[in-house]
Amino acid sequence: MEPGALMDNLPPEACSCSALRQAARHLTRLYDEALAPTGIGLNQYSILAKVDRQGEPSVQQLAALLVMDRSTLGHLLRPLERRGLLTVRPSASDGRKRVVALTPEGGALLGSARPLWKSAEERFQAGFGQDEAAGLQALMRQVTMVGDQDAAIPSPATR
Repeated sequence: MEPGALMDNLPPEACSCSALRQAARHLTRLYDEALAPTGIGLNQYSILAKVDRQGEPSVQQLAALLVMDRSTLGHLLRPLERRGLLTVRPSASDGRKRVVALTPEGGALLGSARPLWKSAEERFQAGFGQDEAAGLQALMRQVTMVGDQDAAIPSPATR
């Protein structure tokens, strides 16, 4: 069989990226619905929660933690900043860097959103299985490493 011939015969829905994106959209909907009373969605919740855990990360650090490019993150930060939930300002130690900080309002909103996020997480685990959810998280962390280093992608000969 010629290289790539097997892939040529697979239906388009067999694409790993497509399957992951569909699952992500489905799961995001579950969390967005749970978080709706707070007026933020899962993307915004994730940003606020990461900033809360990290203190005052730079925009570049935050983008890396969220596995997203800086321009996408900037697009998501602006509405949070307009709502007064976080600030983006030059770093005191290096004026070339911008740091993100949670405001008291952002902390309060995050505090009210956490139980809603937790209920969505519990709902997912109840339907999917707690052990399966933990395994899925480990697997997805592994997926985010693919391409970061050549060693993370096993060649077909070593599989």
